[in-house]
Amino acid sequence: MATPSLFEGLQWGATQSQIREVFGDQLKLLPCSDAQRQAEADGGARRACDSPYVEDYTIDGITFLVVFNMAGEGQTLNTIYLDRGATVTNAQIRKGEGAEFRYNRVKRVLALRHGEPGEVNETSRRPKDQPVVLHTKWIIDDTVISMTNTIIPDPRGQMYYLGLVYKPLAEAMKPLEQSPAR
Repeated sequence: MATPSLFEGLQWGATQSQIREVFGDQLKLLPCSDAQRQAEADGGARRACDSPYVEDYTIDGITFLVVFNMAGEGQTLNTIYLDRGATVTNAQIRKGEGAEFRYNRVKRVLALRHGEPGEVNETSRRPKDQPVVLHTKWIIDDTVISMTNTIIPDPRGQMYYLGLVYKPLAEAMKPLEQSPAR
């Protein structure tokens, strides 16, 4: 029996057609270059070529690219990635709308949906001239939701990468495989 992914009603093990039932024409297939296909064949790719994705998924006004990782013989849903890379200006930071503000908005929405996070790693010491990484994690039923915000200072403001990963608990608990020595 499939278990919920906690993302838009999808179940772990969903097929591409089941994901399309939820997202309709918004669902596309991730294009890949020959080099990316070769990297995937060599085992070095993080996400599979031709994975289904949604380009503009919004959480509280913050837009993400969503990639649905399909795996196994049946090519079924086993991980969901939400990615946002962007820049905020010094003027936005002065108004209190920097990268951390965006992270906190998404964290607030997830807390409303899933309760308070089980793990928060947000250092209180945040030098303005060094990168900062903020991390929050929820474990709900059979799903792990992990959110990371990497903030990089820039003379014009901040560059940031805000990512969320939804993963089945059983997959998240598997030890990392050792890569073969070369």
